[in-house]
Amino acid sequence: MSLVKAVAACILAAATMATAQESGIRVRSIRVLATDPEAIATFYKRAFGMSETRRPANTATFREIVINSGSTADVAKMATTTPIVIATRPKDAPAGAMAALILQVPDLDKAIESAKANGGTLIRPTAKSEEGLSFAFVKDPDGNQIELVLAPK
Repeated sequence: MSLVKAVAACILAAATMATAQESGIRVRSIRVLATDPEAIATFYKRAFGMSETRRPANTATFREIVINSGSTADVAKMATTTPIVIATRPKDAPAGAMAALILQVPDLDKAIESAKANGGTLIRPTAKSEEGLSFAFVKDPDGNQIELVLAPK
């Protein structure tokens, strides 16, 4: 890559990051699907020194385990890195499937309308989690799923 192209790429990346920061949108977490979330959480803990920070969903058929960088839960809870949400993989989802990019947004309704106005589709309307998070699911024009999350104030 030429120096001019490299500089142009850096400027474009910086401008894109500034726009995302100005809009208040940030990557909240990345979800990884697993047939056995406990086993996969243990893998990440042992292989990469991560620790569990919380379990936002836990039913007879669905489990979520949030992990992040840190040798203990306390260290992982203070980490500024993007956490991994390990969730039960639906029976019809293929191995290696990724459920969603999860974006925290400052205004959920506005984010949904913006996604729709730009070619996205709403696939699951706004709901509220046990933790008090409001969330909805949209797809981008290529069919990639995005979870939009509004944290409680």
